[in-house]
Amino acid sequence: MQHVSLYRKWRPRTFDAVAGQEPVVRTLKRAVESGRVAHAYLFSGPRGTGKTSTAKVLAMGLNCVKGPTAEPDGTCGSCRAIVNNSSMDVLEMDAASNRGIDEIRDLRDKVNLAPAAARTKVYIIDEVHMLTTEAFNALLKMLEEPPGHVVFVLATTEKHRVPATIVSRCQSFDFRRPSVTLLSEKLREIADAEGIEAEPEALTILAREGRGSFRDAEGLLDQLASFADGPVTARKVRELLGSVGSDVLLEATDALHERRSADALRLLDRLSNEGKDLSQFAGELIAHLRRLMLLPDAPEVALAEVGAEERAGLKEQAHRVHVAETVRMISSLGDALSRMRRGGDAKLELELTFLKLARDYEEPSVERLLERLEALERAVADGAVVASNAGRHELENREEPGRGSKAPITQAPDAEATDAEASAPGDRAGGAGREEEGRAGDEPEAEENGAFAAIEGRWAEVLRGLKNRKKALTAAYLEEGRARPIGLESQILTVELSGEQGAFVKDVDKPQHKEALGEVLEECFGIRPRVEFRIGGETGGVGAGGAVRTTAGAPPASPRGISGAATPRVDPGPRDDLTEPGSSDGPGPQPGPAMVARYEAPQEGSSGAEGAEGDDGTIQSPQEALEMAWDLFGGPGEKSPGGNQNGGV
Repeated sequence: MQHVSLYRKWRPRTFDAVAGQEPVVRTLKRAVESGRVAHAYLFSGPRGTGKTSTAKVLAMGLNCVKGPTAEPDGTCGSCRAIVNNSSMDVLEMDAASNRGIDEIRDLRDKVNLAPAAARTKVYIIDEVHMLTTEAFNALLKMLEEPPGHVVFVLATTEKHRVPATIVSRCQSFDFRRPSVTLLSEKLREIADAEGIEAEPEALTILAREGRGSFRDAEGLLDQLASFADGPVTARKVRELLGSVGSDVLLEATDALHERRSADALRLLDRLSNEGKDLSQFAGELIAHLRRLMLLPDAPEVALAEVGAEERAGLKEQAHRVHVAETVRMISSLGDALSRMRRGGDAKLELELTFLKLARDYEEPSVERLLERLEALERAVADGAVVASNAGRHELENREEPGRGSKAPITQAPDAEATDAEASAPGDRAGGAGREEEGRAGDEPEAEENGAFAAIEGRWAEVLRGLKNRKKALTAAYLEEGRARPIGLESQILTVELSGEQGAFVKDVDKPQHKEALGEVLEECFGIRPRVEFRIGGETGGVGAGGAVRTTAGAPPASPRGISGAATPRVDPGPRDDLTEPGSSDGPGPQPGPAMVARYEAPQEGSSGAEGAEGDDGTIQSPQEALEMAWDLFGGPGEKSPGGNQNGGV
């Protein structure tokens, strides 16, 4: 006996068998029972949702020997003829292959003839949107003045292509796309009736692959029943469909999220060598990322198309991957998929996309370039760039003949130290030259102070700039960590995060976030400093990201203490927990609880640059302060016998 496909065998024969279209079924049943059947209907909706099957059920109800009835028996001669497509009074025409005016004219000539054996003539025109303009005009005349014994049922998957004049003369019904759950239940009903053993996960995959079409899902089940030797399993379904498993999608997402470009590219190459369709893989990855994106806010929507066995891994990954990250991935992969469908090489497109996602690479847009230009214009209007350039040129023009490099001279922090240095006998001879050089050394510092003031005052604008550049993750880390700029020295911008939110330092102190912040700073202020992060309120040492930390309870000490104007001196406060430097009675100096940074100028009669300690135990030179800092906290290397380190300061 010839095999009958499952989608044909399980085609609805009654209104109650039409699944997922309850509003349509209820209306048609009431119309048949009350005798209010319209002369023309328009059924629209996705393919495989039951439009043509419902039209035939309507024809059976109108012509059943027990009718007109909403429940045709399906056993009378009229019903069997309609099911077998042999009825002379129920004609089904495919408008895709009979779309000309001649076919419609022939139909018009036959419409006026009385039914041959049935009660009502029913004309089912499938894919009616394919008719030509002339054919639509001829059909319009029949719909305006039809004979009383004729009912037209027009079916289409593209209602927007049907002329409004045709739609206005029909009762319109929109067939909805069934959910994955409904399709799964229908497949389970068919599998049980046909004796097909299938795993629930396998039926879920088939329902998802059916994409809202009963016919497609039932056809796949029929194909799997012939393909599988034994039970229909999820592995066999993926093998037949060429799709990847949920574990591969989780692996790909983790590799992109953690910026492991090598692992992502190896995964792509493995799938290509296995013969997987990379375009299909891209679509599945986008669907997976969509579920990750929706899961935090609408879990019922995200999990509607996911089997119970896949939900644990999906929920665990949703906790780790931020929504902004999934949005960025979906956007990039969607663009790549569009290029693939236009003929691009699927593997190359995905490789490019994976590299861009893993390395946070983005091509500059015209809008972004305009934003940078506007930022520079604002900086020029505010005088920042002009002052910076003027100061640089003035400094270059001040270099005197025969003079060496213009290395900055250490400046005294207060008036008393300045007076002490000025009164020293060895300094009076060259006082004028040092004063001029000091002014030249102050100009870069003044420029950085002005730039830092601008950054500090417009920090909120910097965060908005990150969001506008689609760097929402970087902005979120800075906002959640209550970040604020605290210093700019030697082209190093120090950004402090709240001590209560110190965990964000580990997240934000990564190259991609520093790069994003640097780009926004360059756009807004015309400078691109190196960014270092630290945690506020910590004592001593080096902060997260390599930034210098200040002492709790003391004024913030700028890093410019080592190479700038104010050189720090270690004042241990009460000597309870510190041994005097140079003493042999105890261990070396240890950091105390109230250590502060300050500087005292060398008094007259001291050793000057050599920095020997006086009787009061104070530090007399920047070199000695730096050496003590290395002794206290550990320096970059071992001190040389002469007290210098790494070739001097």
